[in-house]
Amino acid sequence: MNKKLGFSSLAFYEDPLESALSWGENNNFKLLEIVAENNHVIDEDSLSKVKDLLTSYSFEYTVHSPFSDINISSLNKSIRKESIRQVKYSIFAINEIGGKVLTFHPGRHSAATSKSKENTKKILFNSLKEISDYNKDYGVTIALENMPDTFITTMKVSQEVLEVLENKQLSEIKHTMDVGHLETNNVDIGEYIHDLRKFLIHIHLHDNFGEFDNHLPLGEGNINFPKIFKALKDINYTGRIILEMTKTEDIINSRKYLIEKNYL
Repeated sequence: MNKKLGFSSLAFYEDPLESALSWGENNNFKLLEIVAENNHVIDEDSLSKVKDLLTSYSFEYTVHSPFSDINISSLNKSIRKESIRQVKYSIFAINEIGGKVLTFHPGRHSAATSKSKENTKKILFNSLKEISDYNKDYGVTIALENMPDTFITTMKVSQEVLEVLENKQLSEIKHTMDVGHLETNNVDIGEYIHDLRKFLIHIHLHDNFGEFDNHLPLGEGNINFPKIFKALKDINYTGRIILEMTKTEDIINSRKYLIEKNYL
């Protein structure tokens, strides 16, 4: 299995992007996922500076589209329109910086739409089609991420995700699997991997105890990583893997865990 292991700039959320780049270089990482918001935002004002900064480093880049206050499934048309615009801009931006994969969220229910899931599903489909069609001009690999278990989230189990990804009108969209999110949904992750094998191109790794999405280092929660890596080997997974923790020491310890378990 060809593994490409990187880390998320989430651990540097309150710091300049350059801090993540310098740390990653000093710790021998070659792949960085930029969480494109807060101090790492990539927008009309910052794109030029970000491009200049990245030329000083030799990373391969993936990007996580903005997610704070973003909802492409919103019942509010203006909120939905701006959310879609930001995902579209992320597609443009990752193309500009030469990135490889863009991960984005499917949106969520509001207090009203949580009682009308079919309505949310229709809104989400229309948003995804607009994003998918836009990407045809760029050819970026865009990947929809599964969500943790809350009463407002969508796309939590394989059936929900497959309903989207198998739709021929959304052919541009692939899948980012977040194993921590899956654990909160009490999902058999091995089965999930086999179900999504045709679309799976990107993975977020972290741990938890199944109750909260708290991004623990690998091996400190309940997630069955032997089962996960057996399933990945079974499907001959060759995509990227991102360590998505909030502390740098957790990233280092998680990489050690993967090496000690012979998963790398």
